[in-house]
Amino acid sequence: MKKQISIALALLLMFSNIGMAKSTHLCMGSEMMAEFGIAIKHLDCGMGNPHKEESSDSKQSLDPIDCCQNQYELIQNDKDQNLKVVNTDAAQLVFIAAFTQSFIFKIAVTSDDRQPQPYLIPPTIEKDFSVLFQSFLI
Repeated sequence: MKKQISIALALLLMFSNIGMAKSTHLCMGSEMMAEFGIAIKHLDCGMGNPHKEESSDSKQSLDPIDCCQNQYELIQNDKDQNLKVVNTDAAQLVFIAAFTQSFIFKIAVTSDDRQPQPYLIPPTIEKDFSVLFQSFLI
């Protein structure tokens, strides 16, 4: 289990340093499809190239507004992965050790060098002297 977690974390660190590309296909101004990958991908909705239309007034060929566009966004991680060293003093280390020992590992700190004391039965009282030497008013 520990090996699998360490491999997964190593792969996560490796893939976080690789750049990603988001390719988005816009058709008539709305997003039709988007894909993530390592490289830029050409996306197509299947409408093809727009054809030229002729206007009846001027008999000129007009290009309609392109209805399909592809947008690309490159994401790069340029930050260096530096581990920060935290300075701790002795009191913090004692607290961290006690916290992990008692709450995470649930290890009870007991010493086994004490011998258990046997239960001794107290002696019975033959006469109740405290009642014998008191006077009661009735």
